[in-house]
Amino acid sequence: MIFETKDLVALFGIGITFLVSVASLFVGLRNSKKTLFINSVTASRVKWIDTVRNSIAEFCGLTLHLALTEIDEKEKRQIIEKIDRLRFLIKLQLNRSDKFDKRIIDKINLIPDLTDPRKINELEKEIDELIIQTQDLLKLEWEGVKEETKKGNLSKTEKRKLYEKYLQD
Repeated sequence: MIFETKDLVALFGIGITFLVSVASLFVGLRNSKKTLFINSVTASRVKWIDTVRNSIAEFCGLTLHLALTEIDEKEKRQIIEKIDRLRFLIKLQLNRSDKFDKRIIDKINLIPDLTDPRKINELEKEIDELIIQTQDLLKLEWEGVKEETKKGNLSKTEKRKLYEKYLQD
């Protein structure tokens, strides 16, 4: 069987089309997997940001309320129980190995000890510092989320640069 030139060109075209289709399928699947991973991680980080923000706000509000308000013993015990639960929740959401997270954990441990009305100035100062540190941490995480949606997984160098930019010593 002898192929004419037009038949060889057609076969060659079909072969090239097949190879391009397989390569395109492979690249598409890889990109789809990468996008799905990034979307999953990004959604989790956004949820984490919201959870930490709400937990810190409630912790600070309850602690200040406990220090400033005359309340009966039953209500006081309930508030202390909520504060303790929030302390544990917040600490479980942070990385005890990270020096910045450790500072927040230290504040979380210190603040309930300052609820005596005679220590109100120190309590307010520590709450303000906790809020500032938390704002910096949440800003870092938000910027990380935005960068990851643009670039995908960030390198250690890119993460370090973000860390240095948003978390001041």
